[in-house]
Amino acid sequence: MSEPIAQLSPNNTMSSGRPPWEAYRRPYVRDLAYVLACPNILTHWIDFSPDQITHPIAVHNSEFWLAQFQAYQQRLEQLDNTNAYQDLTRYLLSRPSPNRLGFHFEGLLSFWLEDGFARGLHAFETLASNIQLYNDKQTVGELDLILYNHVQQQTEHWELAIKFFMGSQPFAPQDWVGINSNDNLQRKMTYMQNKQFRSVWVDTEDHGRVKIDKRYGVIKGRFFLPVHYTDFTYPDWLEPTFPMHEWCDINDETTLADLDKSSLRQAHYIEWFTKRDFYDEHQSLSGLPLGSMGQPPKAGLYFIEERPLVIYPYVSASSENKL
Repeated sequence: MSEPIAQLSPNNTMSSGRPPWEAYRRPYVRDLAYVLACPNILTHWIDFSPDQITHPIAVHNSEFWLAQFQAYQQRLEQLDNTNAYQDLTRYLLSRPSPNRLGFHFEGLLSFWLEDGFARGLHAFETLASNIQLYNDKQTVGELDLILYNHVQQQTEHWELAIKFFMGSQPFAPQDWVGINSNDNLQRKMTYMQNKQFRSVWVDTEDHGRVKIDKRYGVIKGRFFLPVHYTDFTYPDWLEPTFPMHEWCDINDETTLADLDKSSLRQAHYIEWFTKRDFYDEHQSLSGLPLGSMGQPPKAGLYFIEERPLVIYPYVSASSENKL
């Protein structure tokens, strides 16, 4: 079954009201709240390689992530209002490549897993992370997280991905693409299934060799629909409360000309997660590239006041497959 939407607000990020992460003022706390409260993209895993012998893959539903957010809310308040914030910042900055979005996502989830388990706020004990996979001494990949679920009494393998994809008709998984058009949802899921979820036994440094009982794909982020598109129907695989915004073709001169440039600013890379209001005060320093000497704007994320908007050169999935 699909869920039709007659009119879609560009800021329809959750089922109703403001997203819960916007209640927090400190940037990393807001990011952490977003990572927890944001649902998975998927309602269920889609097998794009039925001819391959692979293991079953599950996804956590939106109720699971809402429950994790609610159980951690008191700690989020503490991080947001006391010197405990340093616990979070030190943890994130101590990790490799904290300025890359994927690593930032992994760092935020890892902090919640370790901190929350130590405080008895969830049942997931981290056994190992970033386990290298080798083939004849050559690194061929890595596993993100190996956890022990003390409620289910089973070892779980979680693979993480943060994706900010622009969609186009017919809105199939391959039609949701990244800003460089070299990545799409179907391609990412196929790689996860055929490469990262193949392991059965894993050697850990602190817990010896463990057998994986269950596998979870944790894919979060934001999706963007074509600007002014109001006739979108959620496919059955797409979580209907997943954050949804708008994108505009960089070559759509009519729509670009109609944008309110006085309230428009280009986002900083970290704002793909959550908006940093303090950048608004330096809007004049952002170098708004729209309409400058007749040049097209730079591709990327922008904000029109609080509204996110992606501007990028649209390439259809069918055209890309012909390249």
